[in-house]
Amino acid sequence: MKTVKTTSTYHGSEGREGAYDLFIAENGSECPLVVFVHGYMGYKDWGVWNLMAEAIQTAGFSIAKLNLTHNGTTVDEPTVFADLEAFGNGGYLKELEDITLFLNHLEQEYQFREFILVGHSRGGGIVLLAGKDKRVKQIHCLSPICSIASRFPQGEELENWKTTRVYYRKNGRTGQELPHYYSQYEEFARNTDLLDIEQACRTVKKPVFVYHGAEDTSVLPEEGKRVAEWSKGVLYCIENTGHTFGASEPWNEPEMPEKMNEVVQLIITNLTEIL
Repeated sequence: MKTVKTTSTYHGSEGREGAYDLFIAENGSECPLVVFVHGYMGYKDWGVWNLMAEAIQTAGFSIAKLNLTHNGTTVDEPTVFADLEAFGNGGYLKELEDITLFLNHLEQEYQFREFILVGHSRGGGIVLLAGKDKRVKQIHCLSPICSIASRFPQGEELENWKTTRVYYRKNGRTGQELPHYYSQYEEFARNTDLLDIEQACRTVKKPVFVYHGAEDTSVLPEEGKRVAEWSKGVLYCIENTGHTFGASEPWNEPEMPEKMNEVVQLIITNLTEIL
């Protein structure tokens, strides 16, 4: 099968540039384009996401994966948290705006008019919110969050954040203390309806597929169950695995871990059977 991968940039929220990869499959233009959205403290090249994209491409589906514009990476350093100010000023609304603007870019530049959204963790929540776009035909969530409000500090911690205007969370892999400015919460508070994952699930009119590790301690399996129930979607509880289905960063093996491969094969099966 003749396939092509290209890397380019798009303009997202607040006009910021983000990098993306586009894997074109032979005859892939006949199917909706798969769009993959990474999670919190993630990026498009984290761990096994390239192997995942290659597997989907080989199965006959074109796929794009993007860096969200406020994830802390830059176009020149797409795998490094080099812009901590952007990270600190990020937020769920900006990520939702990124998806809409990215779909616009793909439609204008490549004439794709239908899309399938795939998101991991926080990205799983974002694709559920973005699923109301009429161009979206399916939604696939890997270990998705089911609530944005619950991800913020609560009670006294929230009041401290309001006072100090910033709190830091350590990236266990890089050792960096990543800032979170209080403006993230203010933006959420102004847009609670737009950022209500439960409401998005209950009103979605397209197929939703949820894949969740039974031993996930980062986003509990109950969250995936709620997403599936609210959306009347299909839930796959993957036994003996956690939040990333055995994947890690860096991932230097030529193949995906067994559980991640299981998830990707389920995604491909659902793409093939539904379309």
